[in-house]
Order: sequence, then C-alpha cells, then structure tokens
Amino acid sequence: MNKMSASVEIDEIDVKILRLLMKDARTRLKDIAKDCGISSVSALNRIKRLETLGVITGAIIWPRLDSMGISIIATIGVDLDSSADEVIKLIGEHTNFGEPSVAIGKYDLLVMAVAKDITELDKVAYEIRRCSGVRKVTVNVWSSKQHQLFENVNLQPKGA
Repeated sequence: MNKMSASVEIDEIDVKILRLLMKDARTRLKDIAKDCGISSVSALNRIKRLETLGVITGAIIWPRLDSMGISIIATIGVDLDSSADEVIKLIGEHTNFGEPSVAIGKYDLLVMAVAKDITELDKVAYEIRRCSGVRKVTVNVWSSKQHQLFENVNLQPKGA
C-alpha cells in the first residue's frame, strides 16, 4: 500500500491526539492519554499507528526568530520563463530561505524567506531576480508573527 496516496481512516481520538501534538509536539504521553480518556499505552499505540500510516511524519520546533535578530518573514513568489532548477539551486545554497515549493497558480515557485531587515530581504530578492529564466519576483512581507495553527482544519473530511 502506498502511504502517500491512500486515504487513512482515523477516529475522533486520533484527531484529538493529532490536535494535541500539532499544538505542542512535546506534550507528555500521560497528558495526551488523560485528555483523550484513554490509557498511556493506548495513546502510545495510536501515535505509533499514525506514524506507521504516514499521518505523523515528524515534529517541528518553531523558534522565536525575533530573539535571534530576524525581524522579517516574507513569502517570495517567482514567475519563470524556464526551468526552476537554477532558482532552486540558489535557494538551497542560501541560509535565508526555507525549502522552495513548485506551485500551481499565480506563481511558478514559492519560498519563505527570513531576514534581519528590509535591506537584507531586498538583497535576497535581487539574487533571485538575477537567475536566468526568472520573469518576475514578488515579495510579500508578513505583518504579524507566523502561526502554525490547525484548529480550523478539518482532519476528518466527510466523503474523502
């Protein structure tokens, strides 16, 4: 079975476990079990099952970027005339970028960038503009801190 293409059946307890772990991946097993009304062993077995099925793929720590002198978070959209290879290579070599994503829609490529100030962000965008095949670069600066909140995401879509 291909874990990536198959839809996985999860119940309300699985959803509750996922929400707790998405809020804080370091949540103690006994606290997860208590919140879900199950034993710690049952909670651990469910988490392991969700990992085996590919529903849980890891945990992410979000640092407070401003505490490290990084005050700008931006999304950079890139319109291309040709292959994204050169731009993706540049992004992979640059410390200001998150992993790029090939996109369908307004931009051919999207990437998250961080910078200590607007001047540094402008230099980063300029480097992308200089790559061959780049038609247009659009920078969108985030006006508030990033949030990775999934409270409104339906983790059990009906009829999917």
